[in-house]
Amino acid sequence: MKQTILLVAILCCTPFLRAQTNTFEEQAATIASRIDSITTSEKSILKKEIKKIDKKVEKNEITADTAEVEKKKLAAYHANRINDAVFIEEQKLQLLIKNKVSGKLERTEEPNKPFISVFEEENFYKDSISGLEVEKRFTTQFVFALGINTVLNGGDYYGDGFKVNPIGYGELGFTFKYRLKENKNLWNLKFGLSMMTDEIRPKEDSDILVTNGNQTTLEDIGFELKKSRLNNLSFGIPVHIELDFSKPQYHKKTEQTYLRSQRGFRLGLGGFFSVRTQTSQFIKYKEGGKDIRQTETYHFNMNSFNFGPSVYFGYRDVSIYAKYDMNPVFKDNPEDINTLSIGLRVDIN
Repeated sequence: MKQTILLVAILCCTPFLRAQTNTFEEQAATIASRIDSITTSEKSILKKEIKKIDKKVEKNEITADTAEVEKKKLAAYHANRINDAVFIEEQKLQLLIKNKVSGKLERTEEPNKPFISVFEEENFYKDSISGLEVEKRFTTQFVFALGINTVLNGGDYYGDGFKVNPIGYGELGFTFKYRLKENKNLWNLKFGLSMMTDEIRPKEDSDILVTNGNQTTLEDIGFELKKSRLNNLSFGIPVHIELDFSKPQYHKKTEQTYLRSQRGFRLGLGGFFSVRTQTSQFIKYKEGGKDIRQTETYHFNMNSFNFGPSVYFGYRDVSIYAKYDMNPVFKDNPEDINTLSIGLRVDIN
């Protein structure tokens, strides 16, 4: 499948991205993000410790007065930690401004980085106090899918019909994921942009697709073909509600729990809308001892727009994926056919 091979080639041959420029604005924004994470992290730890104290009071392990004293000590302790950590970041910011004013800060090109590591940097930030890699609420994933494409419905109009194509569907793209609840992994909104290919193959080796006015039929070409297939290239917008059952991780040193997505089972429910941009019929046969290949690029009276439901279920980055095209393949044929694609999907977080 030519277009699917192209997708795989793009995936394998994109190990590096263009070098990024390290500017004053970017460094200042990083420091500001660290300062914000300091406050958030310390307040989160303080809140958990206060809950522990409240539970001791409920169990009559300590008195309410003792609890108040301990809470004040904890509040003072974490306030000092915030002040100390923020002071260090403020010193960095002052030095950055000083270098900018003096002209010492120049735009420097960072070395090329592996494709996957760039996604990791975009999706995480380092907590200034605990050193934990904290996952952002809004992240990006790189998506690749490959699998079976099969034609459903149909009837006598299509003669012997079409084959189940074991490698007849491919998808390559990226998605944005937004965690709907800040402190829970479960509910996520995922949407993105994908390049999709599908391939339809007649069951009979001598059949090809032929247009007769506004209709498209399967007809015998009169001799045996080694290959006959119809390739489609589309660009689509997939949208899913993803349920991520990953459990919170625990950091022993800081006694913190923190979120990590795609560490457990995942379920995605949603759909897609796509626009077909190219259709071509490829045939291959032998003549005079030579292999003859012919490609015809034409619309074949196919619907330009497609939509339908899609679902995936898996563990960590890998899942089983299925999508159903609700819009019929051909516009005006007397009998509608639709396609179902099932395969493996990889979400690189």
